[in-house]
Amino acid sequence: MKSFYAVYISSDTSSIADNYEQKESEKTTTQPFNVSGGVYNDDDVPLPPMPSQEEPPEFSDPNLKKPKKLSPEHLNDAQKAVNVLGLDLVTRAYSKNWAHRGNALVQLRDILESHPESPKSDTRALWRAAIKVVERTLKDNVYQVFNLSVKVLKQLISDFAIKHRVTKGDMIFGVEKSMPILISKTGETINHQMQKLAKEFIVDLAMLPTVKPLALVPQHCVKPFSSTVAAKLGTSRCEIVENLLIALPIRDGSGFTVDNVMKFSREALQHSSGDVRNVAENIITALYKVYSKLSHSLTLPLKRQQRMPLQPGV
Repeated sequence: MKSFYAVYISSDTSSIADNYEQKESEKTTTQPFNVSGGVYNDDDVPLPPMPSQEEPPEFSDPNLKKPKKLSPEHLNDAQKAVNVLGLDLVTRAYSKNWAHRGNALVQLRDILESHPESPKSDTRALWRAAIKVVERTLKDNVYQVFNLSVKVLKQLISDFAIKHRVTKGDMIFGVEKSMPILISKTGETINHQMQKLAKEFIVDLAMLPTVKPLALVPQHCVKPFSSTVAAKLGTSRCEIVENLLIALPIRDGSGFTVDNVMKFSREALQHSSGDVRNVAENIITALYKVYSKLSHSLTLPLKRQQRMPLQPGV
């Protein structure tokens, strides 16, 4: 796998551009992780634009380094993944250079797509190694890497799981490892694209045929949060539950029950942010519309004076 590189072509060199497009169309191997914005070194510092695409950047620019070796701590943490996926891929996944991390995901995607029919033990080992890599890259603060992580996770949980008949236990393992990270990303305050993608993907994940019967996603989403949680995260979590009410049926024994949703909403009503409380009230209203026979003792156990006052703009 070639290292990540970027191509810069001036508008007055149309012949070079035409030649480049022709070469791109003739390639059959997977292209490196390509993110606009230039080349970055191992410290995520942008490098000057490349004047030519004649040779790979690691040869033309001494500042673009190969991935550093895994530290003993990281090697110990990812040893099982290394045994299955190889040292090069895992080293890239743990690299400080976000382009290398993206390249690791591209490599992983190709491995999953080309994985043949094999004994269950081999498929299980690949599944768990892939989840380990994705668990790492889902925490990435670079949107392009996070976005690709989400795509690879969906590929794992949908296409790969169906094709290779991933067991229920392994599916639970993958969802349990991913959900806490995805939920934390819904509180992203700097990169709103990342926050939006995390919220949308959680709802999509809950609807996947391989995940929906497990009811794991709504179980994670209706866990009450404290009144001290950040307002952005609290609002996002309430919005996710509100969207899940539209997408999924509430049923006993599923973890997504009236009791659980109401416990979640009651806690959210105690938050200091008006935005969080407003969405919590919307959830309760939605429940009343669908379940009109809900008892007041279940849905509104709090006296009005116990609730945080609604303050516009808070």
